Amino acid sequence: MFQKTTTDKKVRYRSNPRKDQFFKTLKGNVDAYFKEKGISKHANGRMIFKTVFALTSWLLMVVLILSNTFSFSYLATILAFTVLGFINIYIAFNIMHDACHNAYSKSKKVNRILGYSMNLIGGNSYLFTRMHDAHHAFVNIHGIDVTLESHGLFRFTPHEPYRNYHKYQHWYTPIIYAIASLHWTAIKDFKWFFLEDNIGNQKGMKHPKSEMWILILSKIFYFGYTLILPFMLLNVPAWVIIVGYLMLHIPSSLMFALIFQVTHVYDGTHYPLPDDAGNIENNYALHVLETTADFSRGRDIATWFMGGINLHVIHHLFPTICHVHYKDLTQIIKDTAEEFGLEYKENPTFASAFVKHMKMLKLLSDKDADVPQYGKSVIFN
Repeated sequence: MFQKTTTDKKVRYRSNPRKDQFFKTLKGNVDAYFKEKGISKHANGRMIFKTVFALTSWLLMVVLILSNTFSFSYLATILAFTVLGFINIYIAFNIMHDACHNAYSKSKKVNRILGYSMNLIGGNSYLFTRMHDAHHAFVNIHGIDVTLESHGLFRFTPHEPYRNYHKYQHWYTPIIYAIASLHWTAIKDFKWFFLEDNIGNQKGMKHPKSEMWILILSKIFYFGYTLILPFMLLNVPAWVIIVGYLMLHIPSSLMFALIFQVTHVYDGTHYPLPDDAGNIENNYALHVLETTADFSRGRDIATWFMGGINLHVIHHLFPTICHVHYKDLTQIIKDTAEEFGLEYKENPTFASAFVKHMKMLKLLSDKDADVPQYGKSVIFN
């Protein structure tokens, strides 16, 4: 078992010709889709509309809040902050996520600029990209998938050292999810920038000084428009602003965390560990199929709001493709997996995905929980 945040092993995926043929065929099918349609893998008019809609909504809500438009009512002020919180995660799902994966545009400059929308809503695009890439590379591998790391607070894998309070984690986890963005904006980014030199399997990282200043200045900007200016400008009691600030984070944070978590930590997933030489007994494509599940594939409104995060398998296999194409491409994955006798995992609704997430948390609350490292694809020859 790993006892540290990162492992000293250089982890790599192993494969064989049959396993490689699956991804070769899948990639060929995906490439053929874009060629036949005569369209780009990046943003289209629909994506640009979503971007304008998101940023305009953010600016309008911030202006309305700071101009005392909602100050006629304590409840209206608190609700306005709550709505701003959901606009923020809409930006994260629909702009920032694609941009930080270089999926929004073929221009890295455009992606970098739009990636800064993460800083606009309190995060840091530079750190998100480094940490999220580490997650993508090593999904559900304890010790190097940073999304599993909670300093012992949760037990997201059977390989996490057991603590007595984990027996209650399926009760307290949603509460922690709800305050996660409060921690993220105020503590997490600073911790990872100044106190950690390893991210996943990346060792001895040195951060550019320019990114340090961007981190500091963007945090000042964020806390400026969410806390400092409201205290200075709003004609409501301080407690209303404090409650509003909490509501800016709590409901949207819970939704943000759950939407991501249910795609990897669920009843039916797998948690492979590298052998002594650092090898994972699967290639990356099959690893994704065994550790990732979609939900609400047929619900266009859900996909529109979540920026395709619910169609997570295609995202992990082809992260540089814009999410507006995910629906059709997911069908290609499903068909190709069936052709090779492989399992594409999905849940019909968010509710069913949530139930499976809670079942896994409950299972892992038992110190003797046993979850297979691999599924059927490990013997796929």
